[in-house]
Amino acid sequence: MAMNEPFKDRWSNPLAGVLLVLVRGIGAVVGLFLLVISIPLTISPIPLGIPLFLVSMILLAATSRRAHRLITGFLKRHPKLWSRVKHVFGGDHDDEAKSG
Repeated sequence: MAMNEPFKDRWSNPLAGVLLVLVRGIGAVVGLFLLVISIPLTISPIPLGIPLFLVSMILLAATSRRAHRLITGFLKRHPKLWSRVKHVFGGDHDDEAKSG
């Protein structure tokens, strides 16, 4: 179960639901914070902006359903980028099967 999926009947304990909401909230806040930090770092001579931006996008997509929809919608509009992301996260491994 991904963090951005609803937890429905996964846990019968109400405390677990509260804990999940807190973890999602903290993850979203940390992701937004990293995103804000990554913007000025992209124009600085320190090459940390783009990797930090990617980490913040992954964290936001994992914790927020709305951010996940926005990010995947953007990626699907750019098929070359979408195929790379699917390959990195284990989506489509047909290229490896054909070459090996």
